[in-house]
Amino acid sequence: MRTDVCVVGGGIAGLAAAARLVAAGLAVTVLEGTDDPGGRARDTRVGGFVLGDGAHLLHTTWPTLRQTISPAELQLGGFAAGVRICSGGGGLSAATEDAGGLSSEERTGALENSLQVHDVVRRVRFGAAPTRPQQTFSALRMPIGTAADKARLSKLLYRLGTTAPERALNGPEHSAADSYAVRGYSAELVDQFLRPYLAALAADEDLAASVRGADWLLRLLVRGRFAVAGAGINALVRELVRRLPNGTIELGVRVHTVRADRVVGGTGEIRARATVVAADPYSAMELLPGLHEPRMRSATTLWHSVDDAQLPFEPDRAPSVLIDAEPGSPIARTAVVSRAAPGLAPPGRALVATTVFGDDGKEPAALDRAVLGRLSHLHGVPQRRWETLDIRHVEHALVTMQSPHNFARPVRLIKGLYVCGDHRDLPNVEGALQSGHRAAKAVLEDLDVRYSPG
Repeated sequence: MRTDVCVVGGGIAGLAAAARLVAAGLAVTVLEGTDDPGGRARDTRVGGFVLGDGAHLLHTTWPTLRQTISPAELQLGGFAAGVRICSGGGGLSAATEDAGGLSSEERTGALENSLQVHDVVRRVRFGAAPTRPQQTFSALRMPIGTAADKARLSKLLYRLGTTAPERALNGPEHSAADSYAVRGYSAELVDQFLRPYLAALAADEDLAASVRGADWLLRLLVRGRFAVAGAGINALVRELVRRLPNGTIELGVRVHTVRADRVVGGTGEIRARATVVAADPYSAMELLPGLHEPRMRSATTLWHSVDDAQLPFEPDRAPSVLIDAEPGSPIARTAVVSRAAPGLAPPGRALVATTVFGDDGKEPAALDRAVLGRLSHLHGVPQRRWETLDIRHVEHALVTMQSPHNFARPVRLIKGLYVCGDHRDLPNVEGALQSGHRAAKAVLEDLDVRYSPG
């Protein structure tokens, strides 16, 4: 079999590269080892709920995502600006625990009253209005850190919010821990805000991540909003597949040898003018010995449902991403995703996605019990009223940004042989799309094919 370009891997990065190469007029063959394209971007519909292998937290400012699929088609639903950092919560007050018969508004009042109780969760909002990044979440009035902390952080967030995101990624390279010490942040600010935030977004409770990546994540607090796909993350996969001619993707094909001019797998040998390896990082290393090995963390997404009327509203009535800063809590982040994107749940039911990093996936029932005990405090609903819908564990789910980290790792290995994926770029959906486009651009340059994407 002959083709212009053979793409090994049908995840988001591989599909993005293939779609761009097809648009440039090349013949492309995509080899995917599983029965469906999408890689780690998969979801299924169960009883009216849309459940994914990972609670893919997107962002309204990601340009490549918006260029690939319209927010309307993705049914992109935004959360309140920023996040809420949660701590404390040894138990609920009687007013909240016994409020089963109250309306949502009455439960909101009960929750607000319960916040006066010592052992109830404290929520601190971090975030600015997306259209006014100069209001750096009123950093000078936040109840965490010293006066010097507030002044320094406010200045940093103003700079990050009013400049291009590339500025953060092009800064000096240090670990977040070293950089925070140099910046003079107090232990209180680090432990009650910066560390939980990086743990929730980058699985980095040790602050070993590149401070450039950490600052890029901070920028997401003051520009745009975190969001989820109401149509499911598979809507993005379907859009990329739609751009490929029928027969482009071959499923269930295991590849064991790649060269610049050929790929050998379960269906035999495919001759090509170029080969793009878009497999997951560990599969890519098996095919390409010597490739940079990224540090990865497992992720477990626990999907729960509860009567929507039982959930209290936040004081501003906008759904929030909650980050758990309580020591010993298994939860990195949790959110009522159906309030940001109603299409994810049937009417009257709320869908809550909770992310845990680093669990080995061997005792899901025990993990579920621990998570439910904490969710009852974070969301203000007694544990007995929660229903567990599913627990999805992905062993190698997230590429960490451990310092030193290259956020634009080369995609061209030699002429004719390329590699892409979120391990070559930002470790998220946006990075996967960007790396796929960078690989396609390198292929077109080497094959001397002129193409200007619209």
